[in-house]
Amino acid sequence: MSSASNDEIAAPWADLLPELCDHVLDRLDAASVIRFPAACTAWAAASRMTPRMRSGTPTLLTSGLDPDGDDIEYDVAAGTFGLHDVAGGKSFYGESQRLKNRTWIGGKDDWLVTTDFRCGVELLNPITGDRVPLPPFTTIRGLEVADHYDLHVAVKNRLHLLQQVKLCRTPARLNGYLAVALFSSGPLGLLAFTAHGDEGWTPLMNPAGTHYLKYTDAIVHNGKVVAVAESGDIYTWDMDGASAEPTLLPGPEIHHGSHGLRRGFYLAASSAGQLQVVCMYGHGDAVKDKRRRRIVFKDQWSFFASHVSLHELDAATSAWAWRRVRDLGGDRALFVGGNYPFYATVPPGGSNDLQADCVYVADLLGCDAAGFDLKLGDDYIYDFERRLNYPAMGDSLQMPMWFQPIAYPIA
Repeated sequence: MSSASNDEIAAPWADLLPELCDHVLDRLDAASVIRFPAACTAWAAASRMTPRMRSGTPTLLTSGLDPDGDDIEYDVAAGTFGLHDVAGGKSFYGESQRLKNRTWIGGKDDWLVTTDFRCGVELLNPITGDRVPLPPFTTIRGLEVADHYDLHVAVKNRLHLLQQVKLCRTPARLNGYLAVALFSSGPLGLLAFTAHGDEGWTPLMNPAGTHYLKYTDAIVHNGKVVAVAESGDIYTWDMDGASAEPTLLPGPEIHHGSHGLRRGFYLAASSAGQLQVVCMYGHGDAVKDKRRRRIVFKDQWSFFASHVSLHELDAATSAWAWRRVRDLGGDRALFVGGNYPFYATVPPGGSNDLQADCVYVADLLGCDAAGFDLKLGDDYIYDFERRLNYPAMGDSLQMPMWFQPIAYPIA
């Protein structure tokens, strides 16, 4: 059918009253709401009149609703999910056949990294239904998928928990996908990367003589794999020489007046390409019987976060100095978590759940996500201002994670 024929059939959409468009759009599932403007020009006009999830809108991906109120863990088996527009305040729910019996462990834009309980990893776009298998982790020499342990692998008889896979480049990019896997358990962590065209995963060497090292986050920056450890130290690997030891890049000196604070770290990059570190402070001990249940669980999510600081590396100076970032220009916010970090533009005035000059962290104790105001001083460490909680499973196994739908061309 031609585009003109589509427009003739769909023309009444443009004449509908806004409240009627709202009525229809509010009943679409999460995937359909994003695809709606791409159906035809008239539908796009109606969508602009009552906008839903504009391109680049930050949304929070969570488990689906529990319609029976039984609080049972059926969401992974059913492949249900929710998308929550933090700018517009709307929530949409959907179901994906490709998510059944799988959990998401990373993502970038509108692509997810998913795994089954035997560490079979693939990329999935829940909006288009496209999927791309990733090489098995057993392509790493000496690695086996651990029997009787969900999301664990064994290397030299040492168990490693699959924490996340950072999707640094999606299949939509010209050179295809690029992903970094983080494993952690026991005294030493394990990193590996794979890219489109690779037959397997390439492991990265830990520093020589290191007996304790756990990585909390990783990205690819200027052609290098960059990872931050729970100590705050930063390591870089040249992807062309992955068998070499990493280069140590000391993290920013962070002085805080309060004692007993726990810390967690995330990596990002500024719009100008400068490496950034998010330091999250909080209180509480990582007590197993007190932490929330998750299929994927990172140690830095096991304390109650109360404050963040953002630091940027000035690589132009010979000293490689770090500077403190206290605002994001008055019109942007930064989103970190299991997703690849991204910045989003905040509309003037923002909304109840979205404000500029904030760092938003997904999957925290006590809430699905939270916003931390960079303009607050270091004395403000008692609580964050914006807790985000959405109705879903009361005891979900899935981790909340940021998701960013992108534009689709009008038919």
